[in-house]
Amino acid sequence: MSEQPLSLEHVRHPHEASRRKLATLTTVVAYLIGLAILIGAPLSGLILIVVIISIWFAITLWRARLLGGAVKVTEESFPEINATLNTLRQQLEYRKGVDIYVADDVEGKAQLVSLLGHRVLIIDGGFANELKGEEYARLRFMMGSFVGALKARHLRFTLLAVLLDQLNKLKFASPLLNPYIRATIYTGDQIGYLCSGSLESSLAVLTRYMVGKDMAPQISASGILQQAVLVQNQAIPRYSQLLQSRPHLVNRYVNVIAFAARVRPEEYRTFESGLDSEPRQILHTLLSSSPQGRAVAAWRT
Repeated sequence: MSEQPLSLEHVRHPHEASRRKLATLTTVVAYLIGLAILIGAPLSGLILIVVIISIWFAITLWRARLLGGAVKVTEESFPEINATLNTLRQQLEYRKGVDIYVADDVEGKAQLVSLLGHRVLIIDGGFANELKGEEYARLRFMMGSFVGALKARHLRFTLLAVLLDQLNKLKFASPLLNPYIRATIYTGDQIGYLCSGSLESSLAVLTRYMVGKDMAPQISASGILQQAVLVQNQAIPRYSQLLQSRPHLVNRYVNVIAFAARVRPEEYRTFESGLDSEPRQILHTLLSSSPQGRAVAAWRT
């Protein structure tokens, strides 16, 4: 894996820039309205201060529980994970603090929590241990995708990113902010793939998210691609994604393949050659409708 800094501008998801503009406008307007309300109603300002203090106290308690019930990643506790994090931060030129904790039975196997400027990545212990094989390629993808998404959101305006993260927790604002959050997750996956240096390892992690440790080795790419067509073409799955801040995992799976076809066509061709004729045609259909499809020409030949 190259440790040269990655240029984020060249690996952003194609939709991220336009969706960032909508999210920025929504955030600014929402907070201006909130400021106007505070100025017009001093009692509301006092209530807001109490709420902020309560949130800060709740975050402090939550971090204390983590410190008491999980193990923080340090050079002494988990040297391999800590070294991987330091390498990724250097490669991504991400200088903000990220605390990593290893815990048991973490929902979703890994969670990134960003609250009032505190960034905490919680990893399931068994999941982290599984990803340490293959020269840590899978671990680099998993961690690189989270750090890459953070980098995408904090590249230009850290304060705006913090405000956006908090505003997105309000139901009335999330429909306008979710598309941008999803785009940064796609960007994070693309960065994670470049950090891992392996398309196979990157897709293996996403498969692990879908079905778990025991079933992941039994799942073929062909089955996931067939399912991705249904998710893409049916209205209800597409609508359900609009309501959440994370993309469907099958869409993330296809996006990583499309990105590989654009930036590392030889590795993509190796992946494609392992497919039978029908799933290969399905993949071509998915790539042609991908946001990156116009930039993907290598797979056609």
